[in-house]
Amino acid sequence: MKKRNGILASLLLLCTQLLAADNMHNFEDVCYELPVPKCSAKLLKEQSEYDPFTTDWYFITAHYLDFLYETTNLLPLKNLTEQYINADQRHPITFQTQLYFYASKAFSVYDEKEKAQQYAKKAISLVSATSDSFPNPLRTVEIANLEMVFGDRDKAVKMFSRLAQKYKKSKDAKLQHEIYANLANALYSQNQLLESIPHRKSAIFWAKQLGFTENIIMAIGNLARTYQLVGQLQLANETYQNAISLFKTGESPNYSIFQLRLAEINAALSLQNEAKAHLAEVKFTKLLPGHLTLYKQLAQKLDLEASSL
Repeated sequence: MKKRNGILASLLLLCTQLLAADNMHNFEDVCYELPVPKCSAKLLKEQSEYDPFTTDWYFITAHYLDFLYETTNLLPLKNLTEQYINADQRHPITFQTQLYFYASKAFSVYDEKEKAQQYAKKAISLVSATSDSFPNPLRTVEIANLEMVFGDRDKAVKMFSRLAQKYKKSKDAKLQHEIYANLANALYSQNQLLESIPHRKSAIFWAKQLGFTENIIMAIGNLARTYQLVGQLQLANETYQNAISLFKTGESPNYSIFQLRLAEINAALSLQNEAKAHLAEVKFTKLLPGHLTLYKQLAQKLDLEASSL
C-alpha cells in the first residue's frame, strides 16, 4: 500500500532519515550479491512501486543513489541528484545531505567545478548540523571527505587519522572500512602514495569483513592503482587481476576501468598482446571522460581499431 497513516509515516520517516544517512554505500542490503544490471533493475522496480517523496520512496532512492556512486555510474548520478535538488519538494535533511554530497562528487568529475563547490558547501553545512543532532563518527567521515575534495586536505588527513586512532579497537566493519579507505584517499590526495598503502590494505580487510562485493572490488582496485602510480607494475597487474576476478559480469563501469588500467600496465611492461587483450575487454561507453582519453591513446599506441569512437 502506497498511502500510510500519517502518524505511522512520520515515525517511519524519522527512521528512514537516519537509515539513509548512516547506511550510505549499503545498497547491497537490498540486492545482496546480485550482478550490477539486476541490482539496478530491482532498485528501479521497487522505486516505481511507491509514490514519489514518500517514506519508502526515499528509502529505495537513497539506496539507488548509493548504488550509482559505488558502481561509478556518475553521469546518471549527476543528472538524478540535480533533478531531485531542483524538485519542488522539501526533502528530509539527511536525504538532502546525500544529494549534495553525491552531486559535489559527480559534478567535479564532469569538470563543473563551480557547481561542485556550491553543492559541497551545502553538504558540509548539513552534515555539520546533523552531527550536532545525531553524533556519529560517519558524519565526521563525510565532513572530512568533503574537506579532502573541496577544502583543506591537510585538515582532512588529520581528521581521518584522529578517527583511526579513536576507533582503532572498534569491530564495526562499516566504520573501519570508511575510515581507512578515506584516510588512504586523503594521503593519496597529498601525493603520499607509499604512506597510503597500509591503509589501502586495511580497507580491503574491513571490506571483506563487511562482505559486500562492490566494496571489496573498489578497495582492491584502489590498492592496485596505488601500486601502479608508485611504479610497482607487476604488483599492480596482479592486484587488478584479483579485482577483475570478482566481477560477475562486465557491465560495471569499474570492470572497464580496471581492464583499461591493465592494458596501460601491460603496455608499460612491453606485453603488447596482453595489453591488447585487456583493451578489447573495455566498453568505452562505460568510461568517465578522463578514462576515455586514455583509451584513445592506448588504442592508437597498440594499433587497435578506434573508429567506433
